[in-house]
Amino acid sequence: MDKADSLPFFSCIMPVYNHRAYVGPAIESVLAQTFRDWELVVVDDGSADGSGETIDAFAAKDARIAAVHQANGGEAAARNRGLAAARAPWVCFLDSDDLWYPDALQNYAEFIAAHPEATFFYGYRHRLDEDGTITESPGEFQGRVTGAAELFGRMFLSSLCVCFHRELAGRIGGYDLTWRVSTDYDFYLRLSRHTRFWPLGKATGLRRRHGTNISQRTGRTRMMQAAILERFVNEFGGRELLPPASIARRLSRIYFSAGREFFREHNIHQALDALRRAKTYRPSLRIAAWWLLARMWRSTKREG
Repeated sequence: MDKADSLPFFSCIMPVYNHRAYVGPAIESVLAQTFRDWELVVVDDGSADGSGETIDAFAAKDARIAAVHQANGGEAAARNRGLAAARAPWVCFLDSDDLWYPDALQNYAEFIAAHPEATFFYGYRHRLDEDGTITESPGEFQGRVTGAAELFGRMFLSSLCVCFHRELAGRIGGYDLTWRVSTDYDFYLRLSRHTRFWPLGKATGLRRRHGTNISQRTGRTRMMQAAILERFVNEFGGRELLPPASIARRLSRIYFSAGREFFREHNIHQALDALRRAKTYRPSLRIAAWWLLARMWRSTKREG
């Protein structure tokens, strides 16, 4: 893309890692947008399955598509590389296994025109299963402006449904390379110190479900999410924004979820640690019951 040209209205960023089977349809869903003033920055994060060649083929046919290749650094590194290359004032993401509806960017542009005070807004998505079945969702928090309190309580923002002003990312230094999962959650939590989240009120695309999705629920991923929440509270001003009871309730819930997943994975030592943390924040009969069950299981295994 010639940087002497006028700047696009949207920079669409697509991180890719070994998604040759999906990246073509994802790019085609951007090409199908009814709103045409965009650039697409596709970041190949060290793919080894031919994804890079697919990306290059699309870039050779359309000057609005930039193919960026880098050694594998993880999701956060790929998103940061895309942000560094983005030229437009407004940024949106589409993961390489997801799809936009043709009017996604048109809806974004109309929202920006109607709400000049908004710097971050979000819609929702439907689910596309491997057999082609589409499951529709009504979305969450689509009736009011939200912020740190709602997001701390539940991750309801999906990367294929958000659009924000590029300068917001600069305020917080982009995505944090510390995390291998839930990088979006950490990013949005830190952004909540600088903006409110405005609801678009519309579905923008399809979240593809398949066997290699990164966001699998395990005890380990739950503990990483807990660490992200703890850090937001202790290092990024969460205590100034959230009532103590809300903090305790959320952290107890996430540690309980981690303990339950570890138990199902037969990782009893980690299960007991997570459940101990859960009851430290907010004791309950349910947590006590799982704690007792985990201890009994450990005793049985030792005796066996």
